[in-house]
Amino acid sequence: MTPLRFWLGVALAGAVAGCAHDGPAFNTPPSDVKVVEMHTTLRFSPETLTISRGQTVQWSNKAIMTHTVAFDPSKVKDPADVSLPAGVTPFTSGEVMSGQTWTHKFTVPGTYHYVCQPHEGLGMKGTIIVQ
Repeated sequence: MTPLRFWLGVALAGAVAGCAHDGPAFNTPPSDVKVVEMHTTLRFSPETLTISRGQTVQWSNKAIMTHTVAFDPSKVKDPADVSLPAGVTPFTSGEVMSGQTWTHKFTVPGTYHYVCQPHEGLGMKGTIIVQ
């Protein structure tokens, strides 16, 4: 490997790593907001979160890639991966870019199963339990 190619690789790696540490996803959310982190390891953390009715959840994308939060069975590969309590209209986040966040306030009690659309087949799934 030539020295130029080596240093170009180092610069590219630094740029990619740097972009994953900037943006609202790395800011402290309000104390009443619960956080689910999205990671490069293709997991939601925590995978299961229990909240109270009326609470807001913030998904923070700390990965170097784009993720989504999909609560709509018609927009995923396997509709069985997503479920909502009766009467809840399906919804999705759209693309959540690296370093960005998306929030949703849960007003209907029950269990919500969701996925990251591009990484559903790789097991990026989560659950919100609203009491």
